[in-house]
Amino acid sequence: MSAPAAEGHRPLSPAQAGVWYAQRLDPANPVFHMGGYLDILGPVDPDVLRATVAALVAEDETTRLRFTEADGVPQQYFAAEADFTPRLYDVSDDPDPAAVAMRAMRADLESPPDLEHGPLYNHLLFRLGEEHFIWYHRVHHLVHDGYSASIQRRRAAEIYTALATGGDAGTPYGSFAALLDEQAAYAGSAAQRRDRAYWGRLMDSAEPPGGPATASADAATPGSAHGDTGSHGSAPAIVRDVCEVDRRLREALDAFAERSRVTWQQALLTVAVLHRGLWAGGSDVLLGLPVPGRITPGSHRTPGMAANTVPLRVGIDPRESCEDLAARVAAQSLRAQWHQRYADTDLLRDLGWPVRGSSRFGPVVNIVPLDERTTFAGLPAVSHLLSTGGTADDLTLSVTHGGDGGLRFDFTLDAAHPVSVDLAAYRRSFVQVLSSVVTGPAGRTVAELEVCDPQERVWVVERWNDTSAAPEPRSVPAVFTAQAARTPHTTAVIDGDQHLTYQDLDTRANQLAHHLRATGTRRGDIIGILLERGTHLATALLATLKAGATYAVLDPDFPDERLTTTTTDAHITTVITTTHHQHRLHHLTTHTLDTLNLTHQPTSPPPDPTTPQDAACLMFTSGSTGRPKAILTPHHAITGTLHH
Repeated sequence: MSAPAAEGHRPLSPAQAGVWYAQRLDPANPVFHMGGYLDILGPVDPDVLRATVAALVAEDETTRLRFTEADGVPQQYFAAEADFTPRLYDVSDDPDPAAVAMRAMRADLESPPDLEHGPLYNHLLFRLGEEHFIWYHRVHHLVHDGYSASIQRRRAAEIYTALATGGDAGTPYGSFAALLDEQAAYAGSAAQRRDRAYWGRLMDSAEPPGGPATASADAATPGSAHGDTGSHGSAPAIVRDVCEVDRRLREALDAFAERSRVTWQQALLTVAVLHRGLWAGGSDVLLGLPVPGRITPGSHRTPGMAANTVPLRVGIDPRESCEDLAARVAAQSLRAQWHQRYADTDLLRDLGWPVRGSSRFGPVVNIVPLDERTTFAGLPAVSHLLSTGGTADDLTLSVTHGGDGGLRFDFTLDAAHPVSVDLAAYRRSFVQVLSSVVTGPAGRTVAELEVCDPQERVWVVERWNDTSAAPEPRSVPAVFTAQAARTPHTTAVIDGDQHLTYQDLDTRANQLAHHLRATGTRRGDIIGILLERGTHLATALLATLKAGATYAVLDPDFPDERLTTTTTDAHITTVITTTHHQHRLHHLTTHTLDTLNLTHQPTSPPPDPTTPQDAACLMFTSGSTGRPKAILTPHHAITGTLHH
């Protein structure tokens, strides 16, 4: 039972709660610091700039937020107001003033947070030259979200301009306390029920996204070229791959958006949808879409942590033009904005979906507001992002300003699973799809997109498809054994936080193969494999082939009737499974891997009785046009496909 809030204390919002618990896993980890800086060019008045930041802090109620726990329940409250005036560091005489400023900013970003005593923010000012100033800002993700940063930049420009010119400073920040009241009123309201119904309809029959499972604390492997990782245990850390696209491609994106009658952000979302469908190999695409979590006019001027992530679900039709797809993506993203307050945690609970790592609805596409026209009394200010706050989703694309009018793409990944996605390959293929969509002729269909860059096309069309260079046919066990001998300690299989090397997998498969041979399996037999994806499945497939048999993968999601029909049609009498599924094919001989003791079996490979022409696997058609049909695939077809 939750403890009652103390006088003046409030519960955390759903958006805040996730960050709180992740930070509490490792209190000193700075990974949830959000930070960046503005380059302000021109004759800046340093006193006015300092006064601007001081006024900004005074307006922002979140600067007074503090956090505590009562009987294990997190709460927040407002501390007394404190005067804050930023320090101005004049580094203009240093041989490399930009490097000095960057070191100071990095050091501040890496400082440990103090949730209970604060403050949870900082601002630093640097003079790099007579007409070059930097305003650095850092805040904890528990009190600000990415949307707050854009509010902050706009408000700072308004205040500076008013102080410098004697004009009106405009409307001050909204009240974070009022935003919390709005969130509290939303819970259990008719609006929440409408939002829940909408998301229920949209996500009907959707499948949970694939992705690495939650890693253990020991699996975290910090390391990042840009410093956005933690190094203190199990709090999230990220790795990243960064690239920039030039002004030419950005202008092509704008042109594609114009003829599609969408914004450039919606056009970029369309590219992300297409890329995900091509990468994952499906037509029903799910992405995570960050939203501000604010719908009233006042809340749109209120900094704080209110952000949410909602699903963007789009079906891809290869016959559809890219422009028509963009219009559908735009419409879908707009509808998501209307229902953006329904918490992702509530939706996951409604769907009964598991949480894999930090993933919710697939890769997150976060297009950060760019504020291209931000000026301080006419002086241009260019925003630079240093840290997004380390939310460490399984896979995220963040889009910000690039140099010379281009765009910067940050592809980030939970560092607990650094090899679950090849970020460099993901980045290359995304840019290729982007280029194909926006530089191609109007009306180009999805099926006509050029998804390979010139180098990849040479590999796929010429080198991989060069039948004259094909090796001598070999069986799958022969090819695998050779690979295991070359790279015994290289990771072969990743299953959540479990990694198997080639040597580990070879040993397990050898022992299971000896068991199968000892219990009657012979060359040419067909063995059913009724297992979920994971190390058991990899072991069973390889062991079956090492024993000289043919495997037939049986999907655990199949109804019992189809499993019975499939095994009967294929004359399958033996199945490798687990105790969880053993009862479903009780009339067959079963080997349950979760209870099978193989420690007494030899670890050396059994004699390989197969030839490259023997059948390796038996697959079945979908059955959409009648009874599923069986298709046999020989060993040489598999090994020939894998050779390159």
